[in-house]
Amino acid sequence: MANDHQAQQRALRIALVAHVFHPSVGGVEITSDILARGFMRHGAEVTVITNTPDSRPPTRTFPYDVVRRPSPWRLLALVNRADVVFHNNPAISLWWPLPLVRTPWMVALRMWVTMPGQVLSGFQRLKYAAKYRIIGRADVLVANSRVLANHVEGDVEVIPNSYRDEYFSILDDELRDPLGIVFLGRLSHDKGVDLLLQATADLVREIDGVTLTIVGEGSERESLEALALECGLGNAVRFVGSQGPEEANRILNRNSIVVIPSRMPEPFGTVALEAAAAGCVAVYANHGGLPDAAGEQAIGFTPLDPTSLSGHLRALLNNPKDLAARQKDAVAHADRHRENVMVDRYYAAIKRTLAVAGRAGKH
Repeated sequence: MANDHQAQQRALRIALVAHVFHPSVGGVEITSDILARGFMRHGAEVTVITNTPDSRPPTRTFPYDVVRRPSPWRLLALVNRADVVFHNNPAISLWWPLPLVRTPWMVALRMWVTMPGQVLSGFQRLKYAAKYRIIGRADVLVANSRVLANHVEGDVEVIPNSYRDEYFSILDDELRDPLGIVFLGRLSHDKGVDLLLQATADLVREIDGVTLTIVGEGSERESLEALALECGLGNAVRFVGSQGPEEANRILNRNSIVVIPSRMPEPFGTVALEAAAAGCVAVYANHGGLPDAAGEQAIGFTPLDPTSLSGHLRALLNNPKDLAARQKDAVAHADRHRENVMVDRYYAAIKRTLAVAGRAGKH
């Protein structure tokens, strides 16, 4: 009896598996850290397991254990020791111990398994069929958007991403430009920045004072700068490069609209939440998970169509009252996606995983 009581009193052991982690930068990496810290606030003992090597010398420490590229025996021991294994996006290369030790298993889908419309070879069809089947064996499945939930079979709970609320908020010391437009993200073909440049070129010829700030770096920067010149944008556009979250928040606070013109359907789109928290209205390509991320106060345009984008931007810029009302609603939308909201829902899903696996009585 004493041993049973001690087992019930000890901290819940969560093995959080993230194929990618710091020093890599991205949505999975950020949410893994947010959730690990949040689970610790709930009293859990967390170990992050990842395939990402550390930088040399290491640039950051964490309040939880991080095990990088574990040997097969180490991975098996970590999974066996855990009360629950949580894959923050499926990491199939780190999955293999689960059929052996049968630790309760939860999976969060944050990216596509296969892209919508992706053409697959015969071998790829077999490979991804096996991956879908493995994912379907999880005790509990979660997705960060409705479109990802519908991407797999089974009962999938939708828990939207949060944003980094320590960084993104309204700043009282910044003056907001009612005609200021921002893009924040990677400068690559799939992000559709060229569509935004074409749409903005139409606007600057019609509305005096429209500006566009491009925040980010990527392989397309040089060609996008050339396109901006070709479109005659001149001083109306600025490329400011990659910025840290504090400066990105300041830039958002100095502008009124964020455009998310992605060519490919985003699985979610956390930048929409960051923009909303800073008081910007999002105008987004209406596909994938962006409608969930952006909220009802945001405006969707026809994907890949710069004329549709410029039309929605024009209507918004010419209606200051509508813009102001949407900005107010944007802040309320972001408030419903603060970190603690996501963490609490994920921790409840962790507890449900134990219940589904018949282990709830131990914790």
